Amino acid sequence: MAEEKSKTKADSTYYFFKSTPAEIAKQYQPQRIDPDAAPPTQTARVAVNNSTGSTWNKMGTWEEKDYSKWACSRLKELLVDTECPAFSTGDLKISEVVKAEGMATILFLRGKRRVGFELNLKAKWKGKLDGKSVSGHVCIPSFDSDEWPDDIEIDITADKSDDAHDAARRYMRTARSSVMKQLKIFYDELHKK
Repeated sequence: MAEEKSKTKADSTYYFFKSTPAEIAKQYQPQRIDPDAAPPTQTARVAVNNSTGSTWNKMGTWEEKDYSKWACSRLKELLVDTECPAFSTGDLKISEVVKAEGMATILFLRGKRRVGFELNLKAKWKGKLDGKSVSGHVCIPSFDSDEWPDDIEIDITADKSDDAHDAARRYMRTARSSVMKQLKIFYDELHKK
């Protein structure tokens, strides 16, 4: 009962919450601004060191640059003609990149540069072994920045299962180091962009 008597006419309730008392509300009453008066000083925003992002993004907020087309074409260039280092009696190499797809981006977030990619590659290899033509595929199902360089899976298969193709496939497995060198070149070039 005593609480109800202390309420003034300006005080009101909205559901279960009390309104601002009149004496406190007066502090926040709008005031006319003098056009001749100096504007209030504002604290300047400190720019983030963002020397690699765009000029419009001086504060280092979100910015994403897509390098997917470049990544796919560059990997095709790098992998074609990669030779099998252990094979000395003939010509055994990657002849064509059949599929290079996925995404590659450089992300600028809060002044930090992050490089990410997730690509899927498939290439044909061919050559001659003991006078017989041999061929197969090199597949990299998940060339991913999160898995680089330890968990990159490189599958090498032969198109046929005869003795010449089986021997060539075993030789091509030694080409993993040559393929990884080419992927490392790509990785370094993307990080320099």
